[in-house]
Amino acid sequence: MTAPEPAGEDLSPGEQLLLDRLTVALHDADHITLLVGSGVTAGVIPRVPGVLEIADSYAAGRNDDGALERALAQARAELVGAAPVEVYRAYRRVFTDWVSGEAFDVIAQQAVLKAYAAPDPMESPLATHGLGQRLERGVAEGVENDRFSWNLPRGVQALGHLLARIPEAFDHRVLTTNFDPLLEIAIRDAGGRAVSLPLDARGRFGHAGGSDGAVRVFHVHGFWRPTLHVRGPQLLHDPAHIADNAPLVATTADLIRGDTVCVIGSSDWAGTIASAVARTRPLRVLWALNDADAATALSTAERLRDRTGTAVECFPGVDSERLFPALAERAQVPVPPRATGLKNRVRHHNWERQLVSQPGTEPPRDVPGLLLQLERRFGWVTQLRGTVQPIRLLWPVRLRARASVIHMVQAFVAGALARLGVEVRVCVDDVGSRDHEAHSGFLADLDRWIDHTGHGAARTFVSLTEFLDRGHRHPAAGTPEALLRPTDPWSVARTFYGERNPSLYALLAAAKAVPNLTSWDELEKNAWPIVQSVLRTDAKNLLTPLTLWPYLNSMLLESATNDVMTLGGRDEAILWAQWRQTFGNGPGHLYNPYIKNLKHDAHMLRWSSQDDLSRHLHRTRELPGWDVEGSYIPWLFHNALLLPGYLNHEPVLETDDFPLDSWAAFVAAIEDGKPVLDDLAARVTALFLR
Repeated sequence: MTAPEPAGEDLSPGEQLLLDRLTVALHDADHITLLVGSGVTAGVIPRVPGVLEIADSYAAGRNDDGALERALAQARAELVGAAPVEVYRAYRRVFTDWVSGEAFDVIAQQAVLKAYAAPDPMESPLATHGLGQRLERGVAEGVENDRFSWNLPRGVQALGHLLARIPEAFDHRVLTTNFDPLLEIAIRDAGGRAVSLPLDARGRFGHAGGSDGAVRVFHVHGFWRPTLHVRGPQLLHDPAHIADNAPLVATTADLIRGDTVCVIGSSDWAGTIASAVARTRPLRVLWALNDADAATALSTAERLRDRTGTAVECFPGVDSERLFPALAERAQVPVPPRATGLKNRVRHHNWERQLVSQPGTEPPRDVPGLLLQLERRFGWVTQLRGTVQPIRLLWPVRLRARASVIHMVQAFVAGALARLGVEVRVCVDDVGSRDHEAHSGFLADLDRWIDHTGHGAARTFVSLTEFLDRGHRHPAAGTPEALLRPTDPWSVARTFYGERNPSLYALLAAAKAVPNLTSWDELEKNAWPIVQSVLRTDAKNLLTPLTLWPYLNSMLLESATNDVMTLGGRDEAILWAQWRQTFGNGPGHLYNPYIKNLKHDAHMLRWSSQDDLSRHLHRTRELPGWDVEGSYIPWLFHNALLLPGYLNHEPVLETDDFPLDSWAAFVAAIEDGKPVLDDLAARVTALFLR
């Protein structure tokens, strides 16, 4: 370690003094035992009052005629003027009495998730999980592993670098009364390894072996998710029994092995830390206080000395957001700006489209190249999972009275892939349908559109009803692969509902019965649309996973390689995410760009004449936001006009010898009074209608 350097000028006197003490300890090669509390993560994770607000929101939405709300109100009324932690204890008791012993785990998990914000909620591990449902180990670990989506306070980030770069100075350990995983995420973010070790009610933390070189993070009061050692039913210790939990205090004392103990961000409301320090050998105790009053620091030090029998030095006005970055600077541990990693996961299609949408370009003659151009030019989303090049394409389509222009756009891509040798299977979800005339017309439209870009390439139409009615025993039945990926609806239901146990909300979202929302705020704002969706959506939509997944599983059992890609809309991402969570890795996915505010059955997507479409275009042109990407007119221009022309290498639409090969050019032509909206209606209608 280097000799102490002058502390930062922006530090308070208490922070500067504590920084000097810690720097000396590092220089003298003392082991420092860090005891970290909720104050360190308070910038992103609610403290006790915020947790109580989440509990109140949970109670307000509970279908119990307001019983839980009234019980919580009664508890608050009995504790008017009491400290928030006393109310917290009362809330835990009410939840246990009225809901279950593990109910408050959900509240704690929602508090932790306040620091988590996935850039694409559809791709988040939470996409398939209900907000009011307890997160089990697999899903929660997936959320933790998505470390770029976590918001780390500056102090936690700096502490993560300290623990990752000089773990020996802290004896490869840190103790915390927090139940969040931010310390572990910060350590991993800094290139280190971290092991989460929550203490159970008997003070045990399971097996910590096999983690040489890793920093062990001991969660004294519990952890936000199940681990191999602590699985439930209660993840967090009951605050009413922490103070008199002798085994918990004894283990905490045993874990304090450093020459210096530094407590920061903790009020020690349960007394665990003070009781543990009292059981240890004499050591140096440095206790950081957020309160900047020097007199308070002196009185607190005296009280802690009486409680622990050890001299405790208290430091007023300490903020971990300043202290840990300053300590990292003293220890010559660089803390670079945090890399989000988003640039590697989010494509800037608008920017790329301006560069690559040039007249005269020819579509690639290989599948990977074509998929890449669909991404770059037209904003499609390609997800390849364990496959270099898809050989088979599964396009599930629900049978409707009439096909829409969304079906047409998907058919164009299916045809282009078929032309390149991909085996295209159109799986028609006709379960429960008796309209055979509609069936014939619907398939004829799909077939015609596929042929427009497929140029006669082979494609296969499969009736989902016929597949299920055959009920034949798959040739691979009885093999380990068939047991993992069953091909009958009952086995799928048993695995999906019985073993995976998704929330009802996630199930409804996968069936497109409700919007897929992943935060309490979004749910509250959309309460009435959700109710409307539930009331008007057909119950047979819930059959989709139980009928479609068996067919996909049968395709995957046909060969040893996962060479299948599905085709569909972006709102089907949650359906396939649930399939992956149920059956493991498998197909890739290709999603067409999302069209805002319109679904397949809207007449604007299923017009009957050129005049009809032209009227829709002109009326939409008069609305605010008509030119926003993903809206009706730009979506039609890109996907129903430019896309098929590009796939067939046809000349682009022109006006006055000016090519309309970009949205900017099209808008300019509209503003110049050119009749390009009518031209768009004519071109697209010629493709849409026979």
